[in-house]
Amino acid sequence: MKRPNAFKKNRGYIDPATAGWMTIGASLIVGALITVAVSIVTRHFYEQQLQERFELAAVERASLARERLIDQTQRLDALRRFFVFSEDVDRRSFEGYSEPLLNDTFALTWYPRIEASARDAFEAAVRQDGVADFRIRELADPEGDDLALRPAGERAEYFPLLYSVSHQAPRRPLGFDLLSYGSLQPLLDRARTENRTIISESIALFGSRRPQDRGLLIFAPVYNATPSSPSGALQGYVGALVSLQSLMESGISDKSRHNLMVELLDVTGDSPQSLYRSEDLAAHSEMRYALQFPLDNRLFELRIQPTDLFMQANQSPLVIWVVLFGIVLTLLISAFLYSLVNQRQRALALVTERTADLRAREQELAASERRWSFALDGSGDGVWDWDMRTDTMFFSGAWKSGLGYAEEDIGSGLDEWSKRVHPDDLPRAVDTLQRHFDGELPSYLCEYRMLRRDGTWAWILDRGKVVERDAEGKPTRAIGTHSDVSWRKAAELELARAHGQLSGLLDAATQVSIVATDMQGQVMTFNVGAQRMLGYSAQEAVGQLSVLQLHDPEELQRRAEELGQQLGRPVEPLEAIAFEVLRENRHDEREWTFVRRDGSRLTVNLVLTGIRDEAGTLVGILGIATDITERRRVRAALEARDQLLEKLSSRVPGVIYQYQLNPDGTASYPYVSAGIREVYEIEPEALRRDASLIHERVHPDDRARVDESIQRSAERLSFWTEDYRALLPGKGLRWFRAEALPERLADGAVLWHGYLSDITGLKLVEQELRELSITDSLTGVYNRRYFQQQLEIQIVRLQRHPGALSVVMLDIDRFKQINDQFGHGTGDLVLKRISQRIGQRVRRSDVFCRLGGEEFAVLCPDTDLQQAEILARALLEELRRDPVEGVGVATASFGVALWQAGEDADALLRRADAGVYAAKQAGRDRVVVNYG
Repeated sequence: MKRPNAFKKNRGYIDPATAGWMTIGASLIVGALITVAVSIVTRHFYEQQLQERFELAAVERASLARERLIDQTQRLDALRRFFVFSEDVDRRSFEGYSEPLLNDTFALTWYPRIEASARDAFEAAVRQDGVADFRIRELADPEGDDLALRPAGERAEYFPLLYSVSHQAPRRPLGFDLLSYGSLQPLLDRARTENRTIISESIALFGSRRPQDRGLLIFAPVYNATPSSPSGALQGYVGALVSLQSLMESGISDKSRHNLMVELLDVTGDSPQSLYRSEDLAAHSEMRYALQFPLDNRLFELRIQPTDLFMQANQSPLVIWVVLFGIVLTLLISAFLYSLVNQRQRALALVTERTADLRAREQELAASERRWSFALDGSGDGVWDWDMRTDTMFFSGAWKSGLGYAEEDIGSGLDEWSKRVHPDDLPRAVDTLQRHFDGELPSYLCEYRMLRRDGTWAWILDRGKVVERDAEGKPTRAIGTHSDVSWRKAAELELARAHGQLSGLLDAATQVSIVATDMQGQVMTFNVGAQRMLGYSAQEAVGQLSVLQLHDPEELQRRAEELGQQLGRPVEPLEAIAFEVLRENRHDEREWTFVRRDGSRLTVNLVLTGIRDEAGTLVGILGIATDITERRRVRAALEARDQLLEKLSSRVPGVIYQYQLNPDGTASYPYVSAGIREVYEIEPEALRRDASLIHERVHPDDRARVDESIQRSAERLSFWTEDYRALLPGKGLRWFRAEALPERLADGAVLWHGYLSDITGLKLVEQELRELSITDSLTGVYNRRYFQQQLEIQIVRLQRHPGALSVVMLDIDRFKQINDQFGHGTGDLVLKRISQRIGQRVRRSDVFCRLGGEEFAVLCPDTDLQQAEILARALLEELRRDPVEGVGVATASFGVALWQAGEDADALLRRADAGVYAAKQAGRDRVVVNYG
């Protein structure tokens, strides 16, 4: 009773009522500041999420359009090869080969070269072949939009349309001369001279049901090549007529199409030409996406903007909910703190009692740990005993043999341990041990890597405890064990990949019940929080339990009767639970009474939302329940305050925190929400004592960047946001996004109000999208786009640093016959088998890809022509030795070419392709080297 009197005399006395109101005022001010900061961070987070969703949708749409344009040229190249490798192509064989290639192509055509002297004989032969009134014709008005035809005038040569296939029911303009388009003459000459595929400007489509529909004409020259004359004589042109409307819109759902405004432009010349523009208008938004890509002789650009439908679909009321939640939370905390101030004396007494109890338990735990440590020596784990008075170490036989050492290989000095610890892990291990010696940690526990005798690294779990101290409290002896946990580290990584992000998130929510059901109410998902809350195990619930068994039957009946009176019809119990989700197609939040496994009742706040498949069909219901029983009671003890604060903060996903950087360089966390336990695996109390715990878990490759961005934000008082990786003891590698708003304090320190969230799932999706964009879906090897990118990168590298680069190209022999004889399923099996065999033979540094159809290529960096030829012949022999079940031996023709200075990627591929062509002409199943 003397200390309060002295306090009144020396420092003044504040009565409990005044202190309570001062506490309420301070909590209201702090709560308002935190609410404003969180709302700003949430708004910024929403805008970033909207930008990311738009970019994902735009990249997917742009990639699809680009792949379809590239696919058109590949199909045309396949048709060209058909003419090259066929001795005679009649109308029936042309249609039989071309129709499977159509897909979304408007038409595939054949324009033979007819000299003026052979015109009459050619027309007569076609009419005799069954095409009545066949004449070589041309546009009546080449400069106008009218597509009327007339007999062609006299010219030195003609390229009339002889064969044509199309999905439409067109009026096929047979006999139409390709030279009727005056603008095509230079392009035809260029295609003939360079022996390459050429794409025309936008033209009107013959046979289109929409007069305004326009498209692109892609054509390639066909030469009658022989082994002695690889180029040969020009036989004509194969063409592909592409409808831009069909190309850009086919196969895309209405929702995806109306979400984005897409425009395709030809930017080859000085003035861009709009080839296609979707009907939906762009929204008033600064979000834009543009992609330029070359294709043969054209340069195309895709411009994508969001529509009003996209913006409406991605609106979020999260900011309003955050503000409302902040207001409610501030009021609750203020009231609670007022109650705590009035009960201070009682709380101090409770703290004293609890402290004594904890010390007694700590002593019991220390004794138990000593007994446990001595027993470990016989369990197979290594045991060490450090006598600090003589600075000697005892290492048990299991300690030495676990690392592969003999008894005499290791002495008794401390350096026998430290020199074998990985250099990156030693500082952390020493620091943890010192903190235990200083009394900061109750025991020593650390995981690090140690060098085995065979030169490999083993993961070790090292545990220990000081068992003796001198009169001054300094440690004199410590005993511990170490266990090889390399298998657990590997298992953790494998388990994380197997279970995925969803399982981790569900099981991390231990304080929240998450239950998913099918449309009949059968439980399909039952997380750890549900098991703790309701008393059922996952095995008892999943597939065995109905959600109706979790609800109070009387309360459920009352709810069904209320809805029945509103709707004028009987309402089933399951519909009564999820009425808003099933009928209004929105989430529902209300209080329900759950029945635990032991029959006891539990009041929860249940949030229901629908689970939909890819087509948008409702396939299940997801329920998230929070125990609100404790919220209804006010505890008078200090433990009740801690639990209530933890529950309130756990309602906010992620972590809310305050980070303070002092002028002297020290840092602290004045406030951290309880979510830090699940997100970062750190106790809030420990983080408030030691701010370096966060920094230590940041990935070493990201620490410098994070520290630099924090310093920059402190200097400029600019909004801080950063994505970085962290290495957690339990969850392993995780991605986090941290955002904070700084303010300068009166003493010169900088205080950030921030928010931390786990974005590992988002990063995994980004990685999966990147892998899908470079992989061939059938064979699993790299696709043509990734191969082209790597080839251009290697050429740029060689232009700076001299070296060698070779390309091995192969084409499966008689693949069309395999498809015709055994079916496309067997053809796909052949492609997969050959891809597997070749992929096992090439080096890690090589890039093996499927160019298209039955054509493959291997990019060989740092490989000269002789080495590439050896690889090609080894692959040839591998295919000969490996017959495909049901087909037999599937051979291939190989072409090999070496990059030459000043040569671009297309020229190198054409020379390798010429080698494949020569191998085909020489009898197939062989390797031809193009010495260039």
